[in-house]
Amino acid sequence: MYIKTFKTSKAELVIIIIGLICFIGTLWYIISSASSGGSEKTSATPSAQTEHFLTNAQTADDRVKFLSQFGWEVEPDPLDVREVVIPAVFDEVYSSYNEIQKTLGFDLEQYKGCRVKKWEYAVTNYPQGVRNVKATLLIRDGAVVGGDISAGGNQQFIHSLLLSQAQRGDQALSPSDGKKK
Repeated sequence: MYIKTFKTSKAELVIIIIGLICFIGTLWYIISSASSGGSEKTSATPSAQTEHFLTNAQTADDRVKFLSQFGWEVEPDPLDVREVVIPAVFDEVYSSYNEIQKTLGFDLEQYKGCRVKKWEYAVTNYPQGVRNVKATLLIRDGAVVGGDISAGGNQQFIHSLLLSQAQRGDQALSPSDGKKK
């Protein structure tokens, strides 16, 4: 039998323990970041394929702040709150809806078949005097995973949360046929 011994001082032992703690902490951070799906987004510029600086939506105030970063003013009390399931298979309309989400850095593909909470708020500052407009947010685990601005009735439309698109009328989709208006 062969036995090998090591002799270390207390200072060397402390350095080794601190190194191990740092290594384990770094490993834990990497694993937890990967498993959270990167829900914290950064940088808010209103161009295609951007991500937002605020996606936290755990409280009513957080949700109102999230919408305000795009220029929307909403009533603080939601019109409706319900749990919905993102379809496991996207039809043409839902694929078009997901394209709207992608303009803000969201992608509902990763949430296929998942339950999310749908919050709807009355928009009070929609341009061009359009009334009965609502902002919808899709929330999972306290973070925004999607959203839109829409109206029903005679002026049906749905588009991205970006205010500049609403003012120009870009990317407005009819909910009935999924085509640009």
